[in-house]
Amino acid sequence: MSAHTPFACRLAAAVSVLALAAPQAFAQTDDATLEDVIVVLSTPMQLQSDEMVGSVDLISAQEIERNLNGNIADTLSRMPGVNSTYFGPAAGRPIIRGLGADRVRMLVNGLGALDASSASPDHAVSAEALGAQQIEVLRGPAAIAYGGGAIGGVVNVLDGRIPTERNDDFTDGFAYLGATSVDDGVQAAGRVTADFDGLMIQIEGLRREGSDFDIPGFAETEALREEHHDHDDDHDEDEDHTDEHEGEEEAAYGEVPDSDFTFETYSGAVSLVRDWGYIGVSVKETDAEYGLPGHSHAHEDEHDDDHDDHEDEHDEDHAHEGEEAAPRLVLDQTRIDLRGELNRDATFNRIRWSFAHADYTHAELEDGEIGTLFKKDGFEGRVELAHDHGDNRQGAWGVQMLTQDFSAEGEEAYIEPVTTQDWGLFVTERWDNGVWGVEGGLRAETRELSGQRANRTFDTYSGSGSIFTRPADAWFLAATLSRTERAPTDAEVFADGPHAATRAYERGDLDLDTEVAWSGEVTARYAQGWISAETNLFFADYDGFIGLFPTGGEEDGFDVFEYRQANAVLYGFEAQVNAELGEVRGWALSGEASLDYVRGELDDGGNLPRIPPLSSNLALIAERGVWSVRGEAHLVAEQDETTSFETETERYAMFNADLEVTPFVERDVRVILGVRNLTDEEGRVHSSFLKDMVPLPGRSFRIAVRAGF
Repeated sequence: MSAHTPFACRLAAAVSVLALAAPQAFAQTDDATLEDVIVVLSTPMQLQSDEMVGSVDLISAQEIERNLNGNIADTLSRMPGVNSTYFGPAAGRPIIRGLGADRVRMLVNGLGALDASSASPDHAVSAEALGAQQIEVLRGPAAIAYGGGAIGGVVNVLDGRIPTERNDDFTDGFAYLGATSVDDGVQAAGRVTADFDGLMIQIEGLRREGSDFDIPGFAETEALREEHHDHDDDHDEDEDHTDEHEGEEEAAYGEVPDSDFTFETYSGAVSLVRDWGYIGVSVKETDAEYGLPGHSHAHEDEHDDDHDDHEDEHDEDHAHEGEEAAPRLVLDQTRIDLRGELNRDATFNRIRWSFAHADYTHAELEDGEIGTLFKKDGFEGRVELAHDHGDNRQGAWGVQMLTQDFSAEGEEAYIEPVTTQDWGLFVTERWDNGVWGVEGGLRAETRELSGQRANRTFDTYSGSGSIFTRPADAWFLAATLSRTERAPTDAEVFADGPHAATRAYERGDLDLDTEVAWSGEVTARYAQGWISAETNLFFADYDGFIGLFPTGGEEDGFDVFEYRQANAVLYGFEAQVNAELGEVRGWALSGEASLDYVRGELDDGGNLPRIPPLSSNLALIAERGVWSVRGEAHLVAEQDETTSFETETERYAMFNADLEVTPFVERDVRVILGVRNLTDEEGRVHSSFLKDMVPLPGRSFRIAVRAGF
């Protein structure tokens, strides 16, 4: 199709190939063409994005800044196949293809985040999107390179906190300042790097804060409000309890209480950059404080369940007199990273190493006092030896180890102190003759869990094999089969106590076995001229899938859930098309369209919980000179394929628009004006534990300025 093809014809053609579409649009930066590719640093072999046998998205710093939306999971949640645990604007962890927690590894420069975000949805991720140089999202099993915790995928934040390249000038850096209306929020970040003849010194700071955010209606769903109303009526029938509900707050409307937050990070780094590679060290301090939206009801329900047992104590201690302060969380992490790379003329021509240590605390405050304190002391190390000599073969061998001590003290200390030690060895190899090729990998891993009640050791083995071909210049086809094993986590084995974040009394199983998944994926890419498309079809059959299942019992005011194993399957697809649509009155138009779907079923009947529904994203981009305008529609279907203990969610549509201006030709300055949820639509994230209590933010206007120097 020529460059003179009418706009309407191009638009129709782009829509018609949506069935062969995929995340390629996210892999493009605003200043890149459809032919440009980016190296995927998360893979040991560091392949170009269009050569990956599986599904990958690469988001540049410019794209991150333009799409910035709360925490890192929310910023990524509009990407095909990616969702969020969404515990308000402060806490949220990515979900990939319906899998989260310990099945998706959250990495910072290739090593774990070393926080407690995988243990509970109310624990915020210590990594931030703002300030990152690139975020890489690998969908599907990545266990060969990163262990069983990556059985569902990987999110790798490349934060650039250790300089690996020299500056063009003596100093290099940027400053960012933004504001959002929905929460009276402010975002600020800055970085300065000085180059002393290859000795690089860098400092960086970031602050993100917001107050309770606005919503278009009630925070709670109508069904939940009716449930609470009926509950209150039952208490009103008893004269002995009427005084306890005097002054009780009405249902939240127009904003979400206790959704305020403050995040701060500060870091400094020193590195030496030479022709042979680099070596550097960084120290980062992360501090955060935020409220727990929807959390107060858990405490109220707990008190209500105890009324009958404590009627004689009401004259002295009224649990509901006046206002009870909502719980707040305080997070603190000090992290030290050491990384380096050596390039040499030898069999293994690239050696990379990275080590990280972090001291992490997470405190839940009740009335200003620490109610529960989580601590984690962790160390992770990784060494990779890669070879690529242009002989159609490349590969990487590596070793990885992790040790962490986790403890919890207080009212919600549902996990006993546990020490986790992981050791892993892996190898990946790829042979490519230009027309077709093969790729494969193996990993052996050992996990030791040492608790007060038991010591468990798990040996896991994973392997994958792929075949790919280029039947024509514009096409890339690949098929992958993998067998992946995941060892249980400390929570799955040792949990035993009330967990307000999940509204459950959680019980682990000391006898859990490893989780085994047989996965298959087919990838098809097409890129030529004005159009680029990709589709990914996937299937995973789990033997011994570990999940939280209801027992029907009740303890400490919560329904009892226990970790146990069952067979399950997950299947679905992601598809997206990216097209240059031509020019209209001097405006260069391009479009994006995506569709993603995942289904999770238990072999003995029923559905896996909190599986995201079908969703799509449609966008039209117009560019002219210094102006760039983007209009977007995010469409989410209803989810009625639920378990017996979760509610359904309704469909919604959100419309967003952004204007980006680069007013100075010779200066790196960008001004971003945007609006999110233009129609002030109510939307609820099905993968969130808070979906019935905390909707997505309402209409929000945004302004941001970014200047590089």
